[in-house]
Amino acid sequence: MTETAVTNPSEVRRRDTWLDHPVVSWWPALTVEKLLIVLIILLTVLTRFYDLGARTMAHDEINHVVPSYTIENYIYDPVTHGPFQFHALALSYFIFGDSDFSARIPAASFGIATVIFAIFAWRRYLGRVGALIAGFLLMISPYILFYSRYTRNEIFIVFWGIVMLWLFLRYLEDGQPKWLLWLTFISAMHYADKATSYIFSAEALIFLALLFLWQALHQKWPQARSKELYRLTVLLTLILLVLTVGVYMLTKAPAPAAGLEGVTGPTPVLTASRLPLLICAGLALASAVAVIVQLIRGLGWAQIRSLRAFDLLALQLLLILPLLTALPVKLLGFDPMDYSQAGILRSMAVFLILLVVSVLLGLMWNRKIFVKSLAIFWSIFIVFYTTFFMHGEGFFKGLVGALGYWMSQQSVQRGTQPLYYYSLVQIPIYEYLPALGTLLALAIGALRHLFSASVDDPFTPPPTLDREAGLSAQPTGENALPPSDQIEENVINAAVEPAAVEAASLGEADAPVQESVAPRQGWVQRLFSDPPSQPGKANGLPTLVLLLYWSAMSLIIFSIAGERMPWLTTHITMPMILCAGWGLGYLVEHTDWKALLQKKGLLIIALCLLLIISVSRLAGVILGTNPPFQGKELIQLQATSTFLLAFVGFLASAAGLFVLLRGWKPALFAKLALLSLFGILSVLTFRTAYRAAYINYDNAKEFLVYAHSTRDMKDVLAQIETISKRLYGDKSIKFAYDRNVRYPFWWYGRDFPNRYDFDASITKSLQDYPIILVGGELTEKIKPVVGDNYYAYDYKRMWWPNEEIYRNLSLSKIVADLKDQTKRSALWELWFNRDYTQYALAYNNPSLTLATWSPSDTMKMYIRKDIAAQIWEFGVSPQPEEPEVDPYAQNSITLDPTRVISVAGNLTFAAPRGLAAAPDGSIYVADSRNHRIVHLDATGLFINAWGSYANVLEGPAPEGSFNEPWGVAVAPDGLVYVADTWNHRIQVFSPDGQFIRMWDSFEANGIIDGFWGPRGIAVDQKGRVFVTDTGKQRVVVFDAQGNYISQFGGIGMDPGQMDEPVGIAIDPEGRIFVADTWNNRIQVFVEDEGGNSFHFVALNDVDAWQSDSLDNKPFLAIDQNADVFITDPDMGRILRFDEGGHILQVWGGYDNTYLMGIISGIATTADGTVWVSDALNNTLLAFNPPPVP
Repeated sequence: MTETAVTNPSEVRRRDTWLDHPVVSWWPALTVEKLLIVLIILLTVLTRFYDLGARTMAHDEINHVVPSYTIENYIYDPVTHGPFQFHALALSYFIFGDSDFSARIPAASFGIATVIFAIFAWRRYLGRVGALIAGFLLMISPYILFYSRYTRNEIFIVFWGIVMLWLFLRYLEDGQPKWLLWLTFISAMHYADKATSYIFSAEALIFLALLFLWQALHQKWPQARSKELYRLTVLLTLILLVLTVGVYMLTKAPAPAAGLEGVTGPTPVLTASRLPLLICAGLALASAVAVIVQLIRGLGWAQIRSLRAFDLLALQLLLILPLLTALPVKLLGFDPMDYSQAGILRSMAVFLILLVVSVLLGLMWNRKIFVKSLAIFWSIFIVFYTTFFMHGEGFFKGLVGALGYWMSQQSVQRGTQPLYYYSLVQIPIYEYLPALGTLLALAIGALRHLFSASVDDPFTPPPTLDREAGLSAQPTGENALPPSDQIEENVINAAVEPAAVEAASLGEADAPVQESVAPRQGWVQRLFSDPPSQPGKANGLPTLVLLLYWSAMSLIIFSIAGERMPWLTTHITMPMILCAGWGLGYLVEHTDWKALLQKKGLLIIALCLLLIISVSRLAGVILGTNPPFQGKELIQLQATSTFLLAFVGFLASAAGLFVLLRGWKPALFAKLALLSLFGILSVLTFRTAYRAAYINYDNAKEFLVYAHSTRDMKDVLAQIETISKRLYGDKSIKFAYDRNVRYPFWWYGRDFPNRYDFDASITKSLQDYPIILVGGELTEKIKPVVGDNYYAYDYKRMWWPNEEIYRNLSLSKIVADLKDQTKRSALWELWFNRDYTQYALAYNNPSLTLATWSPSDTMKMYIRKDIAAQIWEFGVSPQPEEPEVDPYAQNSITLDPTRVISVAGNLTFAAPRGLAAAPDGSIYVADSRNHRIVHLDATGLFINAWGSYANVLEGPAPEGSFNEPWGVAVAPDGLVYVADTWNHRIQVFSPDGQFIRMWDSFEANGIIDGFWGPRGIAVDQKGRVFVTDTGKQRVVVFDAQGNYISQFGGIGMDPGQMDEPVGIAIDPEGRIFVADTWNNRIQVFVEDEGGNSFHFVALNDVDAWQSDSLDNKPFLAIDQNADVFITDPDMGRILRFDEGGHILQVWGGYDNTYLMGIISGIATTADGTVWVSDALNNTLLAFNPPPVP
């Protein structure tokens, strides 16, 4: 079957007439197409609404469902995205009541609307078959399905996006103004929904700008020289823009958290590091202005406005221009999120300037359309952001909040996902079918020259390309263009009568030609004149170019500029599905099904499927952990028999195809094979989607969700409801929950009038609550309150995907893992079945069962015994926990701090961690979340500070910059050593903060090694540097220059082994004391006789450090009497031991007068002062403990 271009619409229709065949003779109205549409829509409704309320509300959902419950109190907050979803949820609650099910109705409804829109609207540009396929793929897409059942903004944005792309093509097709107004409405809804609207606008502006420049280049220019100059200027601009982006990526560095000596203030606009970027940006801007000047002078204003791409470009840019207010405010060195009176006035001034510019340019472009668009856009914006005029402050926050918050978060990589997070993780695991379909569309477009297509048929090239016509040929006959000299004259006098140059517009036919020229008008009238009308359809549309561009650009921009979270994969998936629908639709419509059926095509399809399945099975057996012909054990015989059966299937299918394919054209068989392959992939994709949405929806096996609540939370809720109803007949029971379990009980406790949400303030008043829910570090702090009066039950509250599986990938690692038989089989089981059993064994990771899953978060449910006794049936009660005795109670003292310091320089401390005392009694503080080191004198007065923020995962981290430093130590020579924890390196400074050297890697036993999250650091009298490499469970020893000496430790519970070592200190005799956190002990090491190697000599168990929270990282210090002081972060107390491990003193904790938060770092000075850092209350505390009796 030859494939020739079809230009006759009647011929176009013949390719898909099978869709019009009646399914049954007695009901001729029920055609194949209608049946397929009904089935897809019904299945879409079923898959979106089935068991919709079963899954426990996830962390991110609760941020939306709770504020919507009291919508009258809702005020826009950029952290939880735009206001639209809150209003949609409130409407759903109003109609259907509040529940998990009703909270997800809006998402499910938009998921259904997306499929329906694809089927009916996109058939215009994908073909009837392609639209059906796209609707089907949207229905079975794992990501689209999952987030159609999830209370986040993502599925709304998918809908806004699929409509927006369609409107672009619709307006390019016929130029009717109504499509611009609809586009305004969709844009306004997107901006009322989420800040991804800025990313979508950026993608759209780039595409439309390139399309406009291309169209302008193919217009009839009055002077060839002007056109050539325009071409060169465009090329220069593009080069400068690429150069500017490159310089930005090379010099990008987040604003410092604190300047030298703690001095802060507005970031200066012009610095030495910014100068190259500003120069490149200025040159690019100047070149862009030159392009505009060349366009206006060469083509004329009317001719430019006759291009439909320009209309779309102008509308998109001018509508959002005022919403870019945060950008110039930031560039001027101010904080866009400053909601003070001065900040509001400053931002409003910038907003008004941008609004005036937008309005003036809009009136120049198309005053009628722009005024209507302005009214539509800002009406929607104001209504939603003010919560229907109830909260006026929401309007201002909406102007600057979304973009301002996004810019402020560029230094915070949420989850710190790798750049390949979408391309090598999410898409290969879930959306492989749309990705392959996109590659198929790219191949077809390239081979068949279909990147632009005829308006009448998406699979036919536009009429013969003309050098001066761009995407389509100019009209002929009645609609023929006027002579060249007429065009030139009209272009020169474009503003006089714009209709005279309508026919020169790219890709637009049927334009009337004005023969007469009106008298010249003034420049104001010419600039603000009505644009030329644009009747008639375009001859060609860049459909495939747009879809391919949007797929690629979405992958790139969300990988670079987004937060790299799983749900953003939906926005990459949507355009890929449209591409796949186009490509597969082409294959189906260009396959001669009649000839195929006459040649036993159905049998060949069956044989193709059998061949693909048998080859896959053969590969699985050969590459698996049990290859065939390896022995006579039962499992080996099973592998052999499986191989033989698959081989027989392969031979039979191959032989059958060999016989039946005689006389077939290779192209026809290739299409059939491709369709068979995509059919199998469709089944696998549906299986993947089904398992994610209905089987693994409440556990951590899937990667398409992040912070995920467990099923245990609904079980806990059911128990609380049961207890309350049995005791009181309603939900009036008093129950308390802490900040660590606020999610999900902020939502699930809404109907309990006597609930109590508390933070870290634990008092005896909690004993009035029969049920207490706590998590994290508070599980230890609450023990004195519950005592022996409560039963305790453990639950898993939340879990996250195990990121170790895909982190630190490299080509060599991927190849090595695929070559390893065991790892290869483990990866297959993980991908195909989400079975982590083999993976856990192959990679020695025991934390991959649901019972042991890490990372996860646990909680305790305490039920008071007197309440439990009233409800347990048949006299059976749970076994009580044995009352715990505090072994340190006899040594507890009450001790308040003599000094409390919260400010150093111009900054308040932010999670201060490690401390170090200098010989002169001054104190160095690792102010971790201010990313700086602070130096205080012996009385606590500020001396100086240094440091700024930089993250090696985001780009260069220059000397003197930090990413949450935890440890600090002072050497005998006065040099200051800093553990730059999350830049995984050690830095050395002079006492006044001058950088000296740093190292992040070292050679150990001939192998290049590095740190992972070093936290503790100490320097002995010989100048040797001891670093607790916490993430690698060891202590590494260096000389003063950073040269590797030795290491000791290693993960485990045996003496000498460690689990989460943090604090480290060296006593006057040179013994090394290490806080072995998760083994709940202090270990002591000494140097071997040969020197430079160390061995274990003693350990002392401590009754502390019980939780594995991120803040439970204890430090220790040793005074001149060799007494060992340790911090107990979760309990907020200090423990003092003698050198033999005997307890001497304890202060802090629940019984102390002064309640401390998370006590972290500790240091002692020669005068007996004990300094500690409180990372929760952001303070530094000084104590003078009494002498030990």
